[in-house]
Amino acid sequence: MANISALRRAGFFKEFAALNNEELLNIIQEKRKQRYSELFGHDYDPEKLTDIRQMAWEDTHKMLHMDLETDVCAENSSYTGLLEVCDEISGREKIITEIREHWESETGPIRINYKMDGQERSYQPNYLDDWVDQEFLDHILSEIASVTGESFHLCLGPNQEWFGQDVNYIRLTVAERKILEEELGWQFFDDFLKEMGQG
Repeated sequence: MANISALRRAGFFKEFAALNNEELLNIIQEKRKQRYSELFGHDYDPEKLTDIRQMAWEDTHKMLHMDLETDVCAENSSYTGLLEVCDEISGREKIITEIREHWESETGPIRINYKMDGQERSYQPNYLDDWVDQEFLDHILSEIASVTGESFHLCLGPNQEWFGQDVNYIRLTVAERKILEEELGWQFFDDFLKEMGQG
């Protein structure tokens, strides 16, 4: 319960502020049960979450978790889906709208047009086979932050053990980040760069 309390103090699950921790965990479990049952086509009750990162993933308005190797192709409208996820984590209603994704061929060039807070934007992600162009993801999150005033932080977890092709971006204030660092031992990519002499 201590870990979920730390998440909540860091701004997670704000829409459930009226619930105590046990009630919140029950809500999370019920949502997971519904999600897995829809996925498998029959009633399915997954094991209860004990991993704090997986708990944090359940707040899709606060944390974006994704595998960068995600079968990117025109048929999947991969970047449209990515922008929709970024819109959800923004903490604002419909900050990204009118998304249009165009591929000139199976290997690009790729052109993404969209509106950010009502302003027309355009970007050409790099074609990287099955991989999402992380520079594009960083660009979108930076654009959102410039509108909302809330920054996104690439979290590496305790002892940088989340380093890899899965990425975990969290929308945080300075105070919220400090809670995650001090109470959960979570580390962040910008600090890693500083340690490497690149920040």
